[in-house]
Amino acid sequence: MAFHDEPAFPEPQGFEDDDIPTIGNDMLHPDVEFEAGMSAAPVVSLSLIVACVVIFGFQVANGALADLNGLRNMGAMDPALVEKGEVWRLLSATFLHGNFDHILGNVIMLYILGMGCEHAFGRSQFLALYVVAGLCGSLLSLTGGRVSVGASGAIFGLAGALVATLWRHRARLHVRDRRIGLLLVAWAAYQLVIGALLPQVDNRAHFGGLICGTVLGLLLHPAVLDGRIEVYERGTTKAALVLAVAALVGTGVFFVPRLLG
Repeated sequence: MAFHDEPAFPEPQGFEDDDIPTIGNDMLHPDVEFEAGMSAAPVVSLSLIVACVVIFGFQVANGALADLNGLRNMGAMDPALVEKGEVWRLLSATFLHGNFDHILGNVIMLYILGMGCEHAFGRSQFLALYVVAGLCGSLLSLTGGRVSVGASGAIFGLAGALVATLWRHRARLHVRDRRIGLLLVAWAAYQLVIGALLPQVDNRAHFGGLICGTVLGLLLHPAVLDGRIEVYERGTTKAALVLAVAALVGTGVFFVPRLLG
């Protein structure tokens, strides 16, 4: 048997190591245009808006607008009653409003911010974000010792979450108009200033929701990047959804009879 120094499979002429194709990080994690695929009819956001509007209709029918006792009887966040065990008021209050201007402003911002957040995080994480931000707003509002209503705490939470996730993933998430982040910050700052000037505005709820939403925006997995099915299949996402739905159902057990009564 003869042996030769030449390789059994000679390397093709002109082939260099640098010619070997490699998979780069940009191929594994491609950039995403944030607005691509965003729906103008976000299902969960519109469902929350419908719930707020329907409940507002019950308020009008029962004469519970800008009336402290009427709001309290309906399910407003009353620190004294919450301390007595009516913790469901922390969430029911986020579906009540003081007047027409109050609900109009909230549903407009809920639609705008809900469209962005529901697209960014997926429906399950969005619902959990909304509920948790609303609860955090009510919890901080408790320290003010006043009766409070409105979805503003939850809405501020959506604004904080959206700005936080756009900033955190700014290297991969591309927004057509980057001024949207500045616009949201300016809106939140303006609302907080107005809240500081007007004693009837519950700025504690605003701050509570904003802080909570900002933290969650840094922690949640963006479905727009990681994939909606992949994010939904996470155990943490399913657990958060179950807890959010349980909180809504538990609140409804005490809240709905008051609306109907």
